[in-house]
Amino acid sequence: MGCMKAGVSKTDITPPVGVKMGGFAARYKGAEGVHDALHARALYVESRNGASLLIANDLLNIPDSLAVEVKEELARRLGLKKGSILISATHTHSGPSLSPDISAAVPGVDLGNYLSLLRKRNVAAALKAAEQARTAKLGWGVGRVMVGFNRRLFSGPVDPDVNVLLAVDEADKPIASLVNYACHGVVLGDTNYMISADYPGAVSRTVESRLGVNHVSLFMNGADGDINPVTSLGYGCPGTFEDVEAVGRIVAYAAMNVMRFIKTEEEPVIRAVEKKVVLPLAELSEETARRLVENQKKYVAELKAGKTDAETILRHETILQYYEKNLDIIRKAPSEKTFETVLQAMRMGDAALVGIPGEPLVEVGTRIKNGSPLKPALIISYANGYCGYIATSEAYEKGGYEVTPAWWNRLAKGAAEILIEESVSLIKRLTV
Repeated sequence: MGCMKAGVSKTDITPPVGVKMGGFAARYKGAEGVHDALHARALYVESRNGASLLIANDLLNIPDSLAVEVKEELARRLGLKKGSILISATHTHSGPSLSPDISAAVPGVDLGNYLSLLRKRNVAAALKAAEQARTAKLGWGVGRVMVGFNRRLFSGPVDPDVNVLLAVDEADKPIASLVNYACHGVVLGDTNYMISADYPGAVSRTVESRLGVNHVSLFMNGADGDINPVTSLGYGCPGTFEDVEAVGRIVAYAAMNVMRFIKTEEEPVIRAVEKKVVLPLAELSEETARRLVENQKKYVAELKAGKTDAETILRHETILQYYEKNLDIIRKAPSEKTFETVLQAMRMGDAALVGIPGEPLVEVGTRIKNGSPLKPALIISYANGYCGYIATSEAYEKGGYEVTPAWWNRLAKGAAEILIEESVSLIKRLTV
């Protein structure tokens, strides 16, 4: 065997019942219970030429401050460069509300020290993964599955690739895996008040249950900005927990079939690079924000006049509070023109992983993958922070939800093209 090592760990990050849930503006109360636990899963890989650390959280997004704190502490304690550490979210919409979130205040339990707990448990999981690293081999494979559709245009593009990493021990028994697929974590919609990892959690649970009690399988979402699961009706998400398991199993079994054909290597190249990138910000229009408020007020009045049921009215009053909060922030926000973020690229064997701090539309991911000299090329969205939707210039011309400027969604036309170019450039640096 070569000098390759791999270690893996997972820990519970389930928030307390009653917390405000993230992802949907219509939720008017806190979480009523826990359907399935949320986890942070960590994978540490080390070879002769470097080491890298991946952490996947069953969360909507990674707050910028959390990413900075976790990466700084792990870099110090493990002797890694911060660019060799990637922390991401699976993008479940049935977890806690985290910054940047401007949805309405709801009665319930405050997050309290949850962010501190998240930091500690991410660090602990990563340290345990590194501590448990043992001789291993690593390989990649790609399968195809279709459980998502383009919500902006039903016949529009999707990315069917299921990218799979497999690490095995000296006896070829699976130690860890990573599954990368592009689809929003919204099987469950805004009427769900139970904490859940949604289908990404079901992917991990299914793989782990099939590959052994000690196996840990990370799920990392791809360029899913405009991709919803087939259980959705456009932007509506009426799926059930049975649907969660069904979608998760389809992706998981596709991944496990890929694993059957993966050829592992004993000394894969392990490298990582990162770069600060400056992106243009859209001008936040107070007039547009005010129009959203006025239209929603009118709609709520119509609902009340039509004797609509109380819960529907309450849901839309909650959306109105979201629009009012957005308008208030825009009125007070400084008129910044640019935003600085960090792009990250890793090489593991012949594969490239690109960490993007937001939710790129599928065509953004496809263009990066097409330009990458390393194959497979994985887009890891919701990585190391959050900057909103990342849409192509063509998407801005067509309009729609993903390109509507809001306080939390501020990138301007042209930002995606900068990210595409810089991402491909970073990957190319990994081949030198």
